[in-house]
Amino acid sequence: MIDTPTTRTRARFTAPAALLAAFLVALTASAPSAHAHGGRFQPPPVQPGDGGPRPPWRPPPPPVKPKPAPPMTPRDPDSPPPMRGPGDTGPGSGRPTTPPIAPPPTPTPHDPGGTNPTPTTGSGPDGGTPESDGDGETSGSGRPARRARGKTAGTTPDATWEMWWALNRWTYLPDRKLPPLDETVVTPRDEGDGPVDRAALARTQRALVVRQHIAPFLLGQLDPAKAVRPEVRAAAMIALGKITHDDAVVTLIVRHMEDARADNVVRESAAYALGMLRRSGIGSQMDGARLDGVRARLLGVLDDDAAPVRTQAFAAFALGLLGDQPYGSAFTKDGRVVSRALWQRTLRRYPSRDVPVALLTALGRMPAAGTSEEITTGLQRIVVGRRVGKRRWDSLERSHALDALVRQRGDGWVVTLLRTTTDKRLPAQVKRAALIALGAAAGDLTDEDRLAAAEAAEKGIRQARDGLTRGLGHVAMGRILAADLATEKAWVTERCNGRSLLLAEARHGSNAHRGFSAIALALAIRGTKGPTLVAGRFAIAAREVLVRGFEREKDPTMRSAYVVALGLLGKAVEDQAPVLREIVADRDANPMLRGHAALALAQLGDASKDSRRALRAAAWDKRSIALRRDAALALSFIGGTAESTQLLRELRTGRSRWVLTQVAVALGQLGDLDAVPAILELAADEAREDEARALAIASLGLLGDPEHRPSTLRLAADANYPARTDALHEAFTLL
Repeated sequence: MIDTPTTRTRARFTAPAALLAAFLVALTASAPSAHAHGGRFQPPPVQPGDGGPRPPWRPPPPPVKPKPAPPMTPRDPDSPPPMRGPGDTGPGSGRPTTPPIAPPPTPTPHDPGGTNPTPTTGSGPDGGTPESDGDGETSGSGRPARRARGKTAGTTPDATWEMWWALNRWTYLPDRKLPPLDETVVTPRDEGDGPVDRAALARTQRALVVRQHIAPFLLGQLDPAKAVRPEVRAAAMIALGKITHDDAVVTLIVRHMEDARADNVVRESAAYALGMLRRSGIGSQMDGARLDGVRARLLGVLDDDAAPVRTQAFAAFALGLLGDQPYGSAFTKDGRVVSRALWQRTLRRYPSRDVPVALLTALGRMPAAGTSEEITTGLQRIVVGRRVGKRRWDSLERSHALDALVRQRGDGWVVTLLRTTTDKRLPAQVKRAALIALGAAAGDLTDEDRLAAAEAAEKGIRQARDGLTRGLGHVAMGRILAADLATEKAWVTERCNGRSLLLAEARHGSNAHRGFSAIALALAIRGTKGPTLVAGRFAIAAREVLVRGFEREKDPTMRSAYVVALGLLGKAVEDQAPVLREIVADRDANPMLRGHAALALAQLGDASKDSRRALRAAAWDKRSIALRRDAALALSFIGGTAESTQLLRELRTGRSRWVLTQVAVALGQLGDLDAVPAILELAADEAREDEARALAIASLGLLGDPEHRPSTLRLAADANYPARTDALHEAFTLL
């Protein structure tokens, strides 16, 4: 080759270009994208000892700043960490006005090629890693952690009250009021026939729309003859599980779950869709024999060693979701066969902790009547650190075993729970699980045990070395006092220090846990005026503390916690409705604060014209998907269809993909059937991105879902969320 200036110049630029291209290819191959699954999954935060996958890179050190940075805008609690939902822009959001590019998710969000990932081993006890307290500190076998102080800025969302509220809020929100039936479709009746049951007619109309329009479209997305992208196909299956029990649909979903050639996201979504067959109303539940057949196919996936890890995990979650559904024979009654099968599979060794955690989660959701003493004894041994199934169990697995044991109410569960709460030697993950379980079980304790539980919670709070554990202890104390105030004597409230502790912490506690304290105080007095003089004074003082904190707090995260607390009190603080209304209507206010205020207005039952106007404007605000979703949800609680008119117009004329998906989800929350044609058009548009179409399909599932509360609440309520894995995190947050 002749060496000329031109060839030398070309060679000079060719080599760097080739290196850059190789680097980009390698980066693309090593950073799998997060998938929508129907719209809401974001990767969980990765912390030392949390049991989840770990990134192969080290994050760069934070930049040195000459002066303290302003308070960080709180993340949206309903869109789990580490990032807010796409399209969250505008004042107070700290985001650019164009859709940002999401940071690389945690490795292995699902198993490429159907292979199970190899677990990462650590240096902690039982082959795990040192325990993390959620604030970057270590406890258990690690070095002593320092007590959390100061502002919440810089802490992970898991370490604040926001994640707890995001997972548990449906327990305390009112039932949705689906839009009433149009007067024009009601056939006139004779006066002697009695009043028209409009609620029943509305349900019938919804069922017809599902059968004639929504279900056929979703089935079309599963047609093997069509080249439908995996994300869209996955979302369609979950939506179908919510809206229909048709035999052909169930068979089709099972076939996708068992298809080894199918994309992993399709298989795991199919498994989860079978759990969405769950119905809370007895008259709308599937036949027990049919459900037994579904359970058998799910167990078959758990036995398939070639199945991807996440598909196995979602199959276990589906079994847990179906745990309270009918059974078909005396042999399978009370889930005894499924409980034993889950336990036997829990004792196996798996290459990833996603599966054993999912199995323990499902085991805790099975009927207690069908869980044998052998299982509860084994769970108890795991909790205290004994070898079970010829192996040791790490702290993450032990925490979920404790959760399952308490839910099953096995022999000695109270003693085990109290000891676990106060044992200094136990890892932080186990102690947090104990505090969560302590609050959840408070209503089933005797007065003596409840007093012991209050003392254990107080001791656990004093021993805590981080804000998350202290905060969960406050919530446990609040729920113990609530269970006691529901009795006529308030015996425990008068004898324990819980009253003064919660009042003091809600007034002057550290920002690391004060949001928990405010919510705990509201949980304690919610729905009661106090059956005794001492209890009555406590209720009055608690309301004053919460109102004063709401009025004086300036930090958006902390003020949001007081807003949530006021919403929990409901009509007892209905005089605060005008202030909440002003927050919702303030376009310069923090979007997260406005969203919480919108839901609080609905909890107060404020359906005035001014409140509707404020909520309607918030639902139209294009700068935050979380605000639009919460405002639409609040409108669905107070009823009405007029609010969807502008959203429908925006859906038909809008061009931004993020705005359109925001509107689609908001319309799904409103439950207005008039939105079905427009959402179908968006979901069928093959020119749209996969995520946009998946969100539109998730909205169709919300519109057709007969459940007043999402079925995922059965997994999320009182869950051991600080010790969740990647798969469990996603199961909590699917639309």
